[in-house]
Amino acid sequence: MLHLIKDDYSAKISQEFLSLIKQIKNLKALKLEALDLIDTAFKRFLGFSSSFVNSVSEKDLLNLMKKNDEIQGIQCAIAAALLFEEGNIFYNEEKYNEAYFRYSKAFNLISAIFTLKLECELEGYKELSLEISDAIENFETTWEDKKKLFYFYNSLGAFSKAEDHLYELVHDIDNKDFTENELKEFYLELLKKSDDDLIKGNLPRNEILEALNTYENN
Repeated sequence: MLHLIKDDYSAKISQEFLSLIKQIKNLKALKLEALDLIDTAFKRFLGFSSSFVNSVSEKDLLNLMKKNDEIQGIQCAIAAALLFEEGNIFYNEEKYNEAYFRYSKAFNLISAIFTLKLECELEGYKELSLEISDAIENFETTWEDKKKLFYFYNSLGAFSKAEDHLYELVHDIDNKDFTENELKEFYLELLKKSDDDLIKGNLPRNEILEALNTYENN
């Protein structure tokens, strides 16, 4: 019974929030009104103002998504969606630093749902995660961005994209943690997946074996 009550409540919150997001998208041409509505949504669904959310670090913001010491997936998705909409407003005004700042915070939140394997009842959160990751990749990505993108795509099952970012990490001049052996371990882990999963991830088994063979012969 408690589980049903939780599901009903989450569904109600999800629908109410998605309706508000539609209003925000329709107001994008009216910047101040859209930002006011986003601020109202932050307060309504999370209990924090937009200015507060944008003032705390990514780590602290993730901790604020906790309830009973557990990070809540739906809270992460809601905060990420609102930050993403803010970022879009600034991006359309060519205020790219302001946009990237919000996209980065949004991506840190939405990717946590996948990397930490959190439950999330917000409808469309997977599609949202891909929109946010695409927004991040419109910018020159930092080493930390590439690291987050690798773990995100790998958790999502987008193995070809994960491979691209891991390769960049290994060869990045700012690389601190990743060696070429990480590539080998990545491929060996993928070989444990089903052929269907690998094909869905756009990295079929024969390409993995070919990459491993190239690695071992170098």
